[in-house]
Amino acid sequence: MKLKILIIDDDRVTLTMLEMILSRHGYHVLSARDGAEGLEIASKEKPDVVLSDMLIPKIHGLDLCTKIKQDPQLKDIKVILMTAVYKGAAFQFEAKESGADHFIEKPINTNELIEKLDKLLTIS
Repeated sequence: MKLKILIIDDDRVTLTMLEMILSRHGYHVLSARDGAEGLEIASKEKPDVVLSDMLIPKIHGLDLCTKIKQDPQLKDIKVILMTAVYKGAAFQFEAKESGADHFIEKPINTNELIEKLDKLLTIS
């Protein structure tokens, strides 16, 4: 069975690029353009991983992560937060505090992302 990844990003180029790369690596990819839509899809589809930008409309990435991790039905979903804006140790700490399993800075190194996903999904 293919592992499901939900990508949440309001940047169409990033979303399309990640969809193509992750699909080629054998993942079943779902996508959303904002936090509210992402939370709704996560609730319905129960993906293995949510890969979300931090700066997204409707529900901020940190808040989205907290909502997922506090929901008994969703808490086991792995969350990777990504950002082009919030860089540095303080933001990595905030991401961890919200329950994120990983934090990635943009531009995304796709090999590093695949490595993190493989490692994260082997542990679970």
